[in-house]
Amino acid sequence: MSNSDTKTDDSKLVTTDTVYVSPDGGTTDEAFPKPNVEYDFCVDVANAGELPSGSFFVRFNLSGDRDPPLDLDFTQDDGLDAGATAKAVVHFGMFPNKFATYHLEACIYSNSAPEKPINCAGSFDITINTESTSDSSPSGGSDTTSASDSTSEAGDSTAEDSQ
Repeated sequence: MSNSDTKTDDSKLVTTDTVYVSPDGGTTDEAFPKPNVEYDFCVDVANAGELPSGSFFVRFNLSGDRDPPLDLDFTQDDGLDAGATAKAVVHFGMFPNKFATYHLEACIYSNSAPEKPINCAGSFDITINTESTSDSSPSGGSDTTSASDSTSEAGDSTAEDSQ
């Protein structure tokens, strides 16, 4: 299929972890994204093969309460050398300041076969809680960074996230 004399193999491109949200271009994995903060979507990609890959792209898909779903593509025109890794990063922007649940996925596609994913990362379910001063939390504690799993009966907003 390749019209160049260099052999490539896209079939060994893999994501090395779950897709994640970052406020700083992929340095920090933000487990609980907040509204009104600029974020990037990120995933690490590796070429586990013995040949370099051809050009490829990573499609990030945000769905759930995002209607219509949003596709953002990261393109790697030069491909990846055998054993090499790359961080795929696309700028998303801000989540709105409203309660919403989103589903983020990322899959690798070859430019020569853009209809069939080569590999997909683990997905990330994101729950955005509104930031307001009219919070009537009976515990009186800060619930934006709380990591308690079973102490709050009404705290079902992050109960689906397992860490």
